[in-house]
Amino acid sequence: MQFFDNIILHYGWQGIALLGAFFTLFAVQFYYYAIAYNRIYNFRLVRTLKKRCSDPGISVIIALRGENEYFLSHELPTILSQEYDYYEVVVVYIGGDADFYGELQRMRETYPHLRLTKMGGNERIYITTKQALNVGIKSAQYDNFLFTMPGSLPRSEQWVKVMSRGFERGMVVVGPSVPAIEEAGFRPTLMRLTELHRSRNAFAQAVSGKFYWAPRSNFGFTRKLYNSTRGFDHLNLDLGENDLYMQAIANPRRTAVVLSPHAVTVEERPSEWRDWLEVTRYNDTTLAYYPTRYKTFRNWERYSRLLFFLVALVALVVLPTELKIGVMVTTIVRYLIVVWSSRRTAHKLGENNIAWRYWIYDLIGPVVDLIIERRPSRETASAWR
Repeated sequence: MQFFDNIILHYGWQGIALLGAFFTLFAVQFYYYAIAYNRIYNFRLVRTLKKRCSDPGISVIIALRGENEYFLSHELPTILSQEYDYYEVVVVYIGGDADFYGELQRMRETYPHLRLTKMGGNERIYITTKQALNVGIKSAQYDNFLFTMPGSLPRSEQWVKVMSRGFERGMVVVGPSVPAIEEAGFRPTLMRLTELHRSRNAFAQAVSGKFYWAPRSNFGFTRKLYNSTRGFDHLNLDLGENDLYMQAIANPRRTAVVLSPHAVTVEERPSEWRDWLEVTRYNDTTLAYYPTRYKTFRNWERYSRLLFFLVALVALVVLPTELKIGVMVTTIVRYLIVVWSSRRTAHKLGENNIAWRYWIYDLIGPVVDLIIERRPSRETASAWR
């Protein structure tokens, strides 16, 4: 007791409280970066017992809204050229251009495993993505559905093959995706790092059996599970098939996370800051429907990081020299842990070439989150009111 009384007498209650807050926040940050995020690197799908036969049949389902020449000439041929014997590609075309649909039909001469369905929409009747996917599911010949979307490309010709290993082990399958932001500079780098951090939050939960989000270009589930739940929920939203519905059907026994360089898809993103913010805000519309435990996991990391830096700054100003040294050393240790963890997890999530710049997001990430959240999307995700 005399020892602690001397410490309090020397540094005061305020100094001890400040130091206690600093190390408490360090402990929270240590948990996220050294334990929670590191689970992504340590995760191996092969450690999960196979529950179904090898090489299951896969139906890749894509909802195509309007006439997209790049999809027709580049994206679709890439998906149709996967190195896997037991798959088909189901394209649900939402539109009324007969010439464009005719071009899609002619592709079947080269790719017999292409299956087409057409839905006609107009200004008065809006066909949602979920409605289109429902039609694609009914048209599919296989019982394992893998979903992607226009504006996305598999990074490997073995994408379907590698994702099929997830269906050997689970009824809900999720793989990583990275944003296609090619421009160099501070803002494009910050955009990519923000998406990397969000993806890392989601996959850290997914590999722990607490799934809450999958990229819209890289997820899947089985027909049996889909039929047992009577299809998609939140039908008033033209979003949510990859998170809100998946939250409803995923559990640790059903979910298979596929982390491989060959499982990565690349999603198109705006290169302009304002456009990227709008897309991000639109996709975040579903966050309001997330269970509290998922939002808490996201928020504890960013707020504890912000408070850690603030408390460290105050401590370096007001504490005695010997304690300043301790604070500085601990801050450096945290940074080394963050760099180590970020490099390991970024490699598993397909973004290893940007991990060394993670310090940018580490410092100003909470500010970026506040910019995103300070106003809602200009677009509405509601299909009807």
